Amino acid sequence: MSDESPAPVADGLPEAVVDRQRGISIIWLIPLVAALVGGWLAYKTITESGPTITITFEDASGLEAGKTKIKYKSVTLGEVKKIELKTLKSVTVTAKIAKSGEKFMTDKTRFWIVRPRIGGNQISGLETLVSGAYISVDPRPGEKTLSFIGLEKPPGVLVDEQGAQFTLHAKELGSSFPGTPILHRGLKVGRVVDYKLAEDGDGVLIDIFIEAPYHKLVRKNSRFWQKSGIDVSYGTDGLEVNVASLSTLITGGIAFETPMTAGELGEPMKSGAVFQLFKNYNSIGESRYVRTVPYLLHFDGSMHGLKEGAPVEFRGIKIGSVTSIEVLANPVTLDLEIPVVIAMEPERLTGTGIPADMTPYDFAALMVERGMRAQLKTGNLLTGQLYVELDFHPDLPRETMVMTGRYPEIPTVPATIDRLKDNAVELLAEIRKVPFQRIGEELTETLAGAKKFANSPELLEVVHSMNTTLAEIHKLTREDGAVSRSVGSVEALACHLDDRVASLSASIDKTLGVIRDAMAIADPDSPAAVNLTTALDELSTAARSIRGLANYLEQHPEALLQGKKREER
Repeated sequence: MSDESPAPVADGLPEAVVDRQRGISIIWLIPLVAALVGGWLAYKTITESGPTITITFEDASGLEAGKTKIKYKSVTLGEVKKIELKTLKSVTVTAKIAKSGEKFMTDKTRFWIVRPRIGGNQISGLETLVSGAYISVDPRPGEKTLSFIGLEKPPGVLVDEQGAQFTLHAKELGSSFPGTPILHRGLKVGRVVDYKLAEDGDGVLIDIFIEAPYHKLVRKNSRFWQKSGIDVSYGTDGLEVNVASLSTLITGGIAFETPMTAGELGEPMKSGAVFQLFKNYNSIGESRYVRTVPYLLHFDGSMHGLKEGAPVEFRGIKIGSVTSIEVLANPVTLDLEIPVVIAMEPERLTGTGIPADMTPYDFAALMVERGMRAQLKTGNLLTGQLYVELDFHPDLPRETMVMTGRYPEIPTVPATIDRLKDNAVELLAEIRKVPFQRIGEELTETLAGAKKFANSPELLEVVHSMNTTLAEIHKLTREDGAVSRSVGSVEALACHLDDRVASLSASIDKTLGVIRDAMAIADPDSPAAVNLTTALDELSTAARSIRGLANYLEQHPEALLQGKKREER
């Protein structure tokens, strides 16, 4: 305080004196501290928050701003902040990433929306039916970036999976959808990741992943083939059915094996190697012969049963297959031709002592000159499938292989079935020449004549006369003993026998006469007439014997008692 007294004022009141304090007031510490805290908080927020990224998807169904999370192995790495439709073909999603996830934001990192998916051999994302869709991330090392193109489906292989990826080249996709198992000796060792059409359009490229340590089993000579649940084939070899395990029966699969070469497996193949995928295990052997040479065949007759892919065999050994069957029509003459193109594998048909400069066509021409011909044969009687058989026919006229079209033409011979048909036609033609109508008419007349003869009174009279004759013979035999006892002398007995024999001879003559009259009615070539002729001959012989006996007894009646003298026998 100052020692000076305030000057008096007019009203007698003292004048106030202002005392100025020197230094800074403590009140200014409050905003200063607040500024420092704010700055520290701002610094902490900036240094601890992650980057803001943009992800472009074709479809953002299931995503919600402020709710949808970005996760990796169920750990939240960020959150969707904004969803914008910038073009009609895509949706841009803006998301805030946590500081812990900043190091994963590279140009190799992949994002995709996890939602329920059911298709092919995979069922995934069912948990999102309750929790809702979310964005999953597959972080990979690379260059830093904040802009990404999202995947429309989950990737086949994640960063934490150990193994190797390979590519298979197949003619057709078959059942090789994503998720299809890769099998080795029946065990699942991998899966199909993805597939796409080859750039040249010649087949399909299938990406597969084989888990560690099984990926080391894939070597240079490994062979892959499609393994369906049930493999049914019906060809010239008959019915063949192969049934796999229950899981493979439902989903199919791809199997592989690595045969040992010279007792060694070789070095494991690196990721990215390309292998051929065969249709089935049996077709693996066909891959050894990749070179084919086309030839042309012309067959006469029906081609029913011959299909593209049918085998071409040489004495039972397959050396090729049928590649084309066409029908060519001449618009002027309306003649039809059915050219058949076959592809032969020259490595299968070789010989010893063949010059190195001899082409497959030259070798085939030499075989044609030696009698080689092509012929259609039935491979399976049940299905009627045909195949082409090449074999030598030295009995045929000599021919040469000529160039009649695009390819050299091999001469052909008629099929076996065609020969059988021709023989059957010739047989039917010969049968048609037989006068069946005239034979039938004559047979009818013969049967009518036989019926008339069988019912004629003359035949009945013949039968009655034969019965009478047999009765007379029986009576004569039965009365011989009585006659010998009643007749007083041998002469009387001889006279009695002579009368009986004469009567029997007369009866036989009468019977023969009746039979001759009956035969005049019947057909001389009929069986009844032939039998009657035989009977007449026997009766005539019997009659001659009886007459001879009667004449002898008339001259020598004592023979009835004494028998024939020794010198007369």
